[in-house]
Amino acid sequence: MIRKIRLPRPLRRFLGDETGSMIVEAVLVMPMMAWAAFALFVYWDAYATINRVQKATYTVADVLSRSRTNIDSTDAFGVERLFNFTLPGDTAVRMRLTSAVFSDRNNRFEVQWSCALDPVNMPALTTATLQQFSDRLPLTADADTLMIVETQYDFTPIFDVGLNDMTLGQFVATRPRFIPAVGFTDPGNCR
Repeated sequence: MIRKIRLPRPLRRFLGDETGSMIVEAVLVMPMMAWAAFALFVYWDAYATINRVQKATYTVADVLSRSRTNIDSTDAFGVERLFNFTLPGDTAVRMRLTSAVFSDRNNRFEVQWSCALDPVNMPALTTATLQQFSDRLPLTADADTLMIVETQYDFTPIFDVGLNDMTLGQFVATRPRFIPAVGFTDPGNCR
């Protein structure tokens, strides 16, 4: 038979007393609730920034795909300013614009031109370096061209809640809409 242990009266009175427990619970729980609120804000901000970077990259790709003439470095810097305008803060963006044509004979995409707006961190593509992205490019017919817009944006959380600094990158490939290929008149003027 199990014997019940009888606690002394002062200990039973202390364990049964509930006065002041709300303050103790608040002191214990409030830091966790504050951290959770800050964490939700930081994660929401990260996802919202990812969404803005993606939309801005698609906007730049759409603008370039609607070009009816060749573009030049002024147009490249203009779409870079458009991209920066759509994003908050003053974080510098890295952008690379490339036109590639599919060669059925070589069974690969070949670079027609590439303009790197930050050549140190994101150099211009060549036909050889483009092959590493071949799995991200859509199937196209022989001699069809693609406009490829790549962007990178550095995101830094405003509070330290376990989310590290990260680079948000986007890669968009689209076909020119109105002309067979968009040319670049002065690729040497890309920074």
